[in-house]
Amino acid sequence: MATKAEGIQEEEMSSMEKGVSPSPFRTYDILHNCSSNYVVTLAQKVIAEVIGTYFVVFAGCGSVAVNKIYGSVTSPGVCVTWGLIVMVMIYSVGHISGARFDPAVTTTFGQLSPVLI
Repeated sequence: MATKAEGIQEEEMSSMEKGVSPSPFRTYDILHNCSSNYVVTLAQKVIAEVIGTYFVVFAGCGSVAVNKIYGSVTSPGVCVTWGLIVMVMIYSVGHISGARFDPAVTTTFGQLSPVLI
């Protein structure tokens, strides 16, 4: 026979499996999820966006500059560089910030809907 405490625990676990936190102010010792909105702060999201944007611009524009100066990267190499750096940044910090590595897009989302930031 299930007790009331076991029923509450089962209900909380099933809601967490669906990705919904039963209480935003409740802390869990073992079940911390770094990508939940309750754990990731706005400062962490901004830092992740800045780092992601920096590396995308640095690698992408760097490959274009190297191709222009030395001609050794070629056009497909530039395309592969852009694609790979975007993929790496999405995997690295996308779960924190939402992977919008464009300050104009992030600012627009912030102005139109503060919930999406």
